[in-house]
Amino acid sequence: MKKILVAVLVLAMAFTMIACAKTTETEVTETEVVADETAATEAPAEEAMTVLTVAVDDTYPPMEYIDENGELVGFDVEMTLALAEKMGVEVEFISTGWDGIFAGLAAQQYDCIISSVSMTTDRLETMDFSKPYMANGQVIVVKPGDDSIATMEDLAGKTVGVQFATTADEAADKALEVVEFEKIAYDDMTTCLTAMKAGQVDCIVADYAVAIGAVQDDPTAYEISSVALTNEPIAIAVDKGNTALLDMLNAALDEVIADGTMSALSIKYMDVDLTQNIDTELR
Repeated sequence: MKKILVAVLVLAMAFTMIACAKTTETEVTETEVVADETAATEAPAEEAMTVLTVAVDDTYPPMEYIDENGELVGFDVEMTLALAEKMGVEVEFISTGWDGIFAGLAAQQYDCIISSVSMTTDRLETMDFSKPYMANGQVIVVKPGDDSIATMEDLAGKTVGVQFATTADEAADKALEVVEFEKIAYDDMTTCLTAMKAGQVDCIVADYAVAIGAVQDDPTAYEISSVALTNEPIAIAVDKGNTALLDMLNAALDEVIADGTMSALSIKYMDVDLTQNIDTELR
């Protein structure tokens, strides 16, 4: 009888231990599931930006270019450094050819383009822009004393230089719909300016700021005519929908405009303040 009771007690204890073990295992499993579900639903914290990557076409004086010491300098370069200081980030400039600069932005190879980018209705469809920071339009640069170009129609029979795939190139194409002339497109603005100086073209179409810089650099070779083909203010280009970066850049722009940095830089590089009273109507 005692043996039977002992056997019964042993079996009872065994069942109790098995039941407890299953309960514990179930609780652990349920806890793990809850933990896994919580981890899956919690989004990782977004890391604060520490480095702003900026694409520049460094062949575009006085906005961005390589000086005689091999350093990247220019209005846009100094402005970018001032913006970065306000934003509390470092800057990495990425030298990029103009013909591929917008494709690189779309592919997120850099955060933004700060390289004398004109705002146009076409570009607004594929990228976002900061508030304009410089007045700009496409003007015609001639040789000093050449008063033969007073209207767009006076381009008839001329040889006109432009930088390839720029709004100057586009403006020349639109002019060709009205008047016949020869257009020669160059890979960069430095080559375009050199070609005019060498007499390979009669005139060039360029951003107003670039035209001012050319005249300052060599007034014996360049003069700005009275003809303006477009109005297209300059702004910072960012990838479409990147509102967080756009807000940061606009806030920083407000600060460097308010503290006089922008005006000082414009006068430094162009002897005139192009950062005030900007005509924002695109035409």
